[in-house]
Amino acid sequence: MFEAIRYNLANLTRFSGRDSRSTFWFYILFLVIVQVVVSMGLSMVAGGMMAVDAFHAASKGTDQVAIQHAMFGRMAGMMRVSMWGSAVLSLVMTLLVSASFTRRLHDSGKPGWITAIVVLLQSATAILTIGMIGEMVSYMSHLTPEDPVAMQASIKAHQAKFAAQGALGWLPLLIVVVFGVWPSSDGDNRYGPEPDHL
Repeated sequence: MFEAIRYNLANLTRFSGRDSRSTFWFYILFLVIVQVVVSMGLSMVAGGMMAVDAFHAASKGTDQVAIQHAMFGRMAGMMRVSMWGSAVLSLVMTLLVSASFTRRLHDSGKPGWITAIVVLLQSATAILTIGMIGEMVSYMSHLTPEDPVAMQASIKAHQAKFAAQGALGWLPLLIVVVFGVWPSSDGDNRYGPEPDHL
């Protein structure tokens, strides 16, 4: 496993040749673990800051509605950071996977230009996410915690509005999974000799 990770990190810009399924998937597992750790770390810091703010406000005798408004304001700020972080992390991960995915495509006899489709779709998702940041922050800032029924209706309306963008985000992942598990070509193919399994 560690050899596969080391190999892929050393070949981030090599789009020629072939990679076995095991080499590719060990590397993907490593990247997923890194992404989860980074995301959880950021969430814990942000959540901790929110809890500290709420505790301080409550200890000062601030009324519950004011605390809730302050919390939604803090959540709006966290949403901005979270969406920017998500877009940037998504693009970085896409760049880290591009060469490895191209070599994996070559191993199954598929052309490397399929990687370009994944990169374009992932970039479009990141651009849409960045474009929605202002709207989402404004939306979060204007939620009214004192009227839970209106707040729930507003949340449902926004969920439907952003469902298409969410579906677009899954499409490049689906392409990587489908072609990542595609069987390898036996022996040499037009992209090179059969790779070692790391």
